[in-house]
Amino acid sequence: MFLRNRFSNRAASTLVLGGVLCAGLIGYGGLTAAKVDLLQIPSIPSVNATRSLLLDVERVGNNLYAAGEFGQILKSEDNGQTWVAGKVPVSITLVSVAFDNEAVGYAVGHDGVVLKTEDAGANWTKLMDGSTINQFVLDIAQAKADALQEQVDNLPENAAPEERERLEIAAEEATFTLDLAQGDFEVGPSKPLLDVIVNGNGTVFVAGAYGQLLKSTDQGASWTYLGDRTNNSTNYHFNTMMLSKTGEIWVAGEQGTVLVSADEGETWTARKIDYDGSVFALIEAPDTRTVVAVGLRGNAFRLPFGSSQWEAVETDLRETFNGATVLTDGSMVVVGSRGILARSTDDFRTIQVTRRSDKLPSASVVQLNDQEILLAGMRGFKTLSLSEFK
Repeated sequence: MFLRNRFSNRAASTLVLGGVLCAGLIGYGGLTAAKVDLLQIPSIPSVNATRSLLLDVERVGNNLYAAGEFGQILKSEDNGQTWVAGKVPVSITLVSVAFDNEAVGYAVGHDGVVLKTEDAGANWTKLMDGSTINQFVLDIAQAKADALQEQVDNLPENAAPEERERLEIAAEEATFTLDLAQGDFEVGPSKPLLDVIVNGNGTVFVAGAYGQLLKSTDQGASWTYLGDRTNNSTNYHFNTMMLSKTGEIWVAGEQGTVLVSADEGETWTARKIDYDGSVFALIEAPDTRTVVAVGLRGNAFRLPFGSSQWEAVETDLRETFNGATVLTDGSMVVVGSRGILARSTDDFRTIQVTRRSDKLPSASVVQLNDQEILLAGMRGFKTLSLSEFK
């Protein structure tokens, strides 16, 4: 294994039990001699799919979509009463789903896979996987290493020693990065994508582990790698994204990393939180535009519109928050490990807390109606009444 592979080869369900299901999804990074290539095996619809590990649930018009382990992508046309599995060409764990319109949607997951549907989820095709992303990273690393080495070679004999040392160190670091990229390319797909969003122009953004970040402006026909534009030299994981009300792209992940782009990913501005843990979900208040970030061990932060300073929220919780949504009444709901749920009606200044009776972890949440929400996570779906919050 290369140094950057921080995780062991464990099943996603093990990670869920540890309470970090949206952040790590640790079913990657390790290799065995008898590894089965789940990118080549179509998903098999199962009557037990609604009781399996589900990592995302989203509303698209009147329909609901969910994605999870074994390449399952489920659709409900009756507000969660019944679910039908789409035809999916992979059996890899899928982590996130998003739609451009009621027909065209995308899903991402382990091994850098990106899928697309053009018929409202009935059939899915593979657009790319980690092999393509590894090639992007390798090409960028090669170009940078070559350029720096050329600068070193072209230094005049009378160049200042400090300048020569600076360039030689930069060239050496670039060569090391190139070696890592070459190693990843030889290993093949291994690093997951963890989120996908589509903006109002139809531009698709995908983000994931080790600073992976890409976009497509032509519905997935071609992709541009953006990870080298984020000033993320340590390759912190990007766990989640959010599309703001004004079209900004927000990305968040390890070490309190939060980045914002107002030009479709061409440039990024740091909005770092003073927090050494991971952020797993971002949401924005519809009226005040306050942004809320939630993560490990009950950590939550709020950024009022126009402010540059994140405010820590006193949750008095130790559970990890994994997913979040904004309800039609403007209140915010977050879900997480050990069955924890929190709701706020005041832009997360204060919260009301409840817990699932089964205490199972939830990865994602969506509103069903004025009285109920639907949770997705360990052992599938669970419906919860909003009256449970106290």
